[in-house]
Amino acid sequence: MAPTLSSLELDLLRQLMAGKTVKVSSQLRVRLELAGVIRDGAQGIVVTAEGRRLANQKPVESEPDTPPSDKSRVAVDRRGRRMPLQRKSVF
Repeated sequence: MAPTLSSLELDLLRQLMAGKTVKVSSQLRVRLELAGVIRDGAQGIVVTAEGRRLANQKPVESEPDTPPSDKSRVAVDRRGRRMPLQRKSVF
């Protein structure tokens, strides 16, 4: 199963491959090591072959956020403020 990495983590891998000094928190370091994309040793962080493959992929474009549906909209006045006492009862 291929690890799912965020854009921040992929950017971090790209910077490591370029030889830049990157500050990595211990929690993120453990996450990347458990995902198998880096190896942390005496020489520092080394990007594995799987990490190089993931870092060389093109960034995936995320879908734009869709506007909320009409059911989730609340009543607002002409200034955009919420109207009082418009909350629906759960009972």
